[in-house]
This record gives sequence, C-alpha cells and structure tokens, in this order.
Amino acid sequence: MKKISFSLYLIALLALVVSCDQAPQKGFNLDITINGTDDTWLILQQYTDGDWVKFDSAEMVGGKAILHGEVEMPEMFYIALKGTRSFMPVFVENGNMTILAEYDKIRNPEVTGSASHRKYIEFNESLVDIDALYAELSQQYRAASADKDKVLAEQITEEFMDIDKRKAAHIKNFAISNNTSVVAPYVIVNNSYMFEVQDMEDVMTALDPVIENSVYTKSVSEKVAVLKRVAIGQPFVDFTLNDPEGNPVSLASVTGTNYILVDFWASWCQPCRRENPNIVLAYNNFHDKGFDIFGISFDKNHGDWVQAITDDNLSWSHVSDLKFWSSEAGKLYGVQSIPHSILLDPDGIIIAKNLRGEELQNKLAELLN
Repeated sequence: MKKISFSLYLIALLALVVSCDQAPQKGFNLDITINGTDDTWLILQQYTDGDWVKFDSAEMVGGKAILHGEVEMPEMFYIALKGTRSFMPVFVENGNMTILAEYDKIRNPEVTGSASHRKYIEFNESLVDIDALYAELSQQYRAASADKDKVLAEQITEEFMDIDKRKAAHIKNFAISNNTSVVAPYVIVNNSYMFEVQDMEDVMTALDPVIENSVYTKSVSEKVAVLKRVAIGQPFVDFTLNDPEGNPVSLASVTGTNYILVDFWASWCQPCRRENPNIVLAYNNFHDKGFDIFGISFDKNHGDWVQAITDDNLSWSHVSDLKFWSSEAGKLYGVQSIPHSILLDPDGIIIAKNLRGEELQNKLAELLN
C-alpha cells in the first residue's frame, strides 16, 4: 500500500514539474548591467504621441538593476538613466532578457533574449554604407555653403535626394524580406516620410498575419488611411487652430475663391526658413491674381513663432496649436517632415504637394498667368 501511495506521489510531482516547465513566460524581466556609471535609477519608457510614457523604474546597485513589465507583442523601449540624457534603445519582448552596456557606448548595448532586437541590429547594420554616404555628403555640403558655392550645393542636394531614394528602396525591401518580424512595420513607421502610399501598401500586403496586431502594423495601416484621405484629387480636410492673437481660424474660412498653399513649417526648421523667401516671392507675384497662403506652425514657443513670421516677412494667415510634432493639423494631413505643403484649387481640391523653389513659381504661373 505504501509503494502505491509513493508511486502516486511521484507521478503527481512529475506532473507538476512538467506543467511548470511548459507554462508560458508571463511578461518580461530585463536583467541590466551598465559598466562605468554611478549608481542611479533606470527608467523604462516609450515615446508616444510626442510624450515620454514611463512603464517601470528600478534603482541601480553596483551597476545592476532589473526592470519588469509585459507586452502583447515586441515593442521598442528606451531605458534611460535618471538625470542624464543617456539611454538605451531596446526591442523588448516577453521572457528573460539580459542587457549589457558600457556607459560610454550606452546606445549600443549587447542584448540577449530578444529575436526582435537582433533583427533591429541587423537592420541598422544594413544601413552602414548608406549612412556613411550621408555623412560624407553632409561634410561636402557644409564646405560648399561656407564657400558660398551655390552650384555645388545644389549638386550635392540632388545627390542627397538620390541617396534618399536608394535608402527608401532598401528599407522597403528589408521590411518585405523580414515580414514575420515586428521590426518590419517599425522601420516603415519610422521612415514613413520617405514612402508613397503605394510603397506602404506593398509592405502591408507582404506582412505576415502573425504580426497584424503589432502597434507598428496598425500605425502603418493608419498612415495609409490618412494619406489616402489627403491624396491629390481629394477635397481638403478642415481644421481650426488659433492665430498668433489667440483667435480660432479654420482652413475652410480661407478657401473657396483663391488657390491656397497650405504650408506646414516651424521657426526652428532651417529648411523651412530657407524656403520662406521663395514662398514670399510666390505670394508677392501671384496674390493679386488669386493666390493665398495658410501657414501652420509646428512650433512649441509662441514667441519664436511670431518672431519668425516677422523676420521672414510672412504676411499671410498663420495658425498653430504649439504642439510641435503632435500638431493636430499635422496628424490630419499625415505630415512626417517639414517643410510640407499642399496646393488647393478654388474648389478646395488638393491639386499638388510639396512644390518648392521654381516648381512652385512655375505651377502658379501655369494656373494664374
């Protein structure tokens, strides 16, 4: 009788061990070591809609700390050292992960336990040659600007555009080739300013259903919907923001008679400020013939915004909600980079996008002369 009881006990114990071994990991544990830094607090956070959102924190002791949490699917997090600008970008997924970093190279940690992070590193390494070309051209452009060599500067700008196209094609191919990883939609979201709607739809079609619930897959889908809604040939989407005096002004209030350039810009955006003289020229040449401008600023500081309007002689309607990249109007129009503009006809139909320099002057001459 005792033998039977003991046998049943062993069977029950083995069943318990097996069931424990097979239980899925719930949440994640980040075992972190940072060499070469004083003890401080680590903060696990994400950058969402223009704000930092904190998920967990832990005090470092002897350069070590453990952070916890849970994600439905792998996501990019940033592990920051409190009181500093130092942080580690890490693709976190449920399970036990170890993170090892040297303080002077903190943005390049060694991460184990995350297949998504390995894929993220693979993506970054695939861009090394392209990034080197960007760096070289940037140095050449600075030299040309210092020498006031406009011809060379324009030539280098064209080379930049060629590299942009090459980079966009590379990123798209990477996403399609790695369609089962959440890193695929992630790199598309973070470089969406480079892509046309069709490019993003190509990627969406290629993505495996296993990642359809990823926040990045959903974000690409949302961006496609927005860009389709404000594509050339579509009617404008109305919005209302405050002018510099605090009065609400809608886009609809300036449409219906003239051709309208809806111009997204900011005082801190140097490419915007370089383009402003061309926009002023267009306004002076064509305003009396039926052309107007509606400026939307991505500024955060009211004073900087108003000062730039004065300094650049921007004598047309201006609005802003002073929300930086979280601008409500920017979200409506899927703005990923500035300067960004759309041209409306008198019926409020979008007829062109991002006309700059001579392209803008020539288009207005075609329409109004």
